[in-house]
Amino acid sequence: MAVVVDYNNEPSLVSALSGQDFLIITLSVTAAPDAHSKLVKAAAKAGVPYIMPNAYGLNFYDSESIRRDIPVTQYAYDNIAEVKQLGLKCIALIVGFWYEYSLTTTENMFGFDLKNRKVTMFDDGKKAIPTSTWAQCGRAVAALLSMKKFPDDESDKSVALSRFHDRPAFVSSFNVSQRDILNSVERVTGTDDVDWEIKYQPAKVRYEEGRKELAESNAMGFYKMMFSRVFYATGDADFESDNQLLGLLEDDLDEATANAMDIMNET
Repeated sequence: MAVVVDYNNEPSLVSALSGQDFLIITLSVTAAPDAHSKLVKAAAKAGVPYIMPNAYGLNFYDSESIRRDIPVTQYAYDNIAEVKQLGLKCIALIVGFWYEYSLTTTENMFGFDLKNRKVTMFDDGKKAIPTSTWAQCGRAVAALLSMKKFPDDESDKSVALSRFHDRPAFVSSFNVSQRDILNSVERVTGTDDVDWEIKYQPAKVRYEEGRKELAESNAMGFYKMMFSRVFYATGDADFESDNQLLGLLEDDLDEATANAMDIMNET
């Protein structure tokens, strides 16, 4: 059921959230800067005990260098902090980049121009990173919401939601490199390297290009700097997934690639 609210009218937000047990916040990067804070404060007044903040995507939680080099991630980090500061239980979900979106939207993300069969590999293209399909993200949320809130007693070793009060739940569909992705795309499309224009660019050079473009008000620079930074060989955005704790299996890479291309062709 959709509820119309006025973000500048806190009572309307509080009324909409009253009686809810769990608030999942998803906001565009272009949303008003104070939108998240308004939702969290209203949820606190409405008595909502659990919040999943708008803090998805790459692993900024464990990496000060990522928060420094990709400033928007500091905003996400602060979103988590605000939930906790207001005394609410924060269930953050870190999923890496969305696979379908990152592969098909623009070459400034994973480096692929699928329609023209072009790809730019960052460094040697062999750095693997954790990434998730949209379906895996949905399964992760369902798994979290299906858990009991707390262990029954001290001897209860089963996984409860309280395990994720103090740190995010980390989820991925698979760890893949650009080379892995290209191999998958080639299998799905029946092509080979000879059918593709493959270029190579140092990840750090690409990051600096993106940062300069963003400073010049080119929005695509944001994606270029963020994605190339995560592919640094240092691996400081990597994470070990909680898939096993959540009862999640890895996705099949070729199925995910085929689904991504179907979505692209339908739009």
